[in-house]
Amino acid sequence: MKLIFLLISAFLGLATTDKCSDCLADGKHWCVTVNACGFTPCITTITKPLNCPELPDKAHAYDDGFIRDKVLITHSAAYNMDPQKCFDSKMPTMKVSKTVNVNCDRYGPKAMCFGFTAVDTVQKVIALTFRGTEGNVQLTEEILDFFHGKKPFFDAGNVFEYFYDAFLFQWNGGLQQDIRKLKYQYPSYELWVTGHSMGGAIASIAASYIVKSALYTADSIKLVTLGQPRTGDYDFAAWHDRTFPYSFRIVHHRDIAAHIPPQDGPDELFHHRTEVWQFYTAHMRVSRYNNNMTLGEPYHLCAEADGLYCSARQLDVSAEDHVWYFGRNFVEWGQAGCP
Repeated sequence: MKLIFLLISAFLGLATTDKCSDCLADGKHWCVTVNACGFTPCITTITKPLNCPELPDKAHAYDDGFIRDKVLITHSAAYNMDPQKCFDSKMPTMKVSKTVNVNCDRYGPKAMCFGFTAVDTVQKVIALTFRGTEGNVQLTEEILDFFHGKKPFFDAGNVFEYFYDAFLFQWNGGLQQDIRKLKYQYPSYELWVTGHSMGGAIASIAASYIVKSALYTADSIKLVTLGQPRTGDYDFAAWHDRTFPYSFRIVHHRDIAAHIPPQDGPDELFHHRTEVWQFYTAHMRVSRYNNNMTLGEPYHLCAEADGLYCSARQLDVSAEDHVWYFGRNFVEWGQAGCP
């Protein structure tokens, strides 16, 4: 069988290079269609090393039940000015430690950013969570700022200026002090960093900043975002992927936010790993949100980082899908106290 494969590969003009990264280093492209390296025409090709197929190891595998039953609650709680209401309802062992609500736009109209910390002494977890975009004004500011704003992120590429500033306003507004206090009190606890929409980008920067500041090691952090926009450039994404063993970007079907800012301009933005795409297939019950991410509906763990793969294959996008995750409008659910 192996001999037959080698003969077929030779016939197609494909090399037998085992690793995609080695293939690209040789100046060739990786053909996803046949999982081989070569120059021949290919339906789906990879030309960037970060898109070489790779999935998390078993120790850091995606667990739909864990995300659905626990992590989602932290996302929803961020949309309530009293996050403890959600925890009292669905995860009573989690206790809010600190909330911040600050203006995070230094140039344009006032735009508030909300985040909080919490601790669970039963699960041995500290949570750091960021709320998403507040209305169309803030979303417009995010998109427009892409065309003139980037900031170096230590020695790890560049990040989108608007998101970096929004993080620093909250970090210096009280979150840093509280995270340091909680780390001192519970040094062995795991850190969950979560966020939706703009809050997802802020969460990505926050987790990265915390590691760069040596507050936590990357292997003690679980980073989970919903509908996260592109946050940094290719070098930032590369550093992120080398650093974090547990990092998931969940995208619901046609969620528009996962595709902004666009991959345009001299400082091309690039998603880091790992996208989890909840998609629609024809056999599913059709609803307003297509696949509404209820229990048991399919999802795809994307082996590539960012390109014409997974959610980016959608020809249309949806603002409705941006707030509909795991079977509900989780923003409204959080605002109601997660009943």
